[in-house]
Amino acid sequence: MNTYEDILQLIEEENVKFIRLTFFDVLGHQKNKAIMASELRNALENGVSFDAGAIAGFGDMVKSDLFLKPDLSTFTLVPWRPIDGKVAR
Repeated sequence: MNTYEDILQLIEEENVKFIRLTFFDVLGHQKNKAIMASELRNALENGVSFDAGAIAGFGDMVKSDLFLKPDLSTFTLVPWRPIDGKVAR
């Protein structure tokens, strides 16, 4: 399941409220930024900006603005989250 329409359908069927965009810093530590499921289209089209200045390996504070862009082929539900208002990543 990797098309946008398939994922939108799953989000609605499973009542997904939040999506965690995960990435790794240069030391291999997983980081994430959560967005509302309703923000997925904007995240795909424009990315989700964040200040990476506090994340190891991403440079100084002046050049630390980054954008996360979701990879739909990796979309999955987080199984240990609540039944109502689920979380995906």
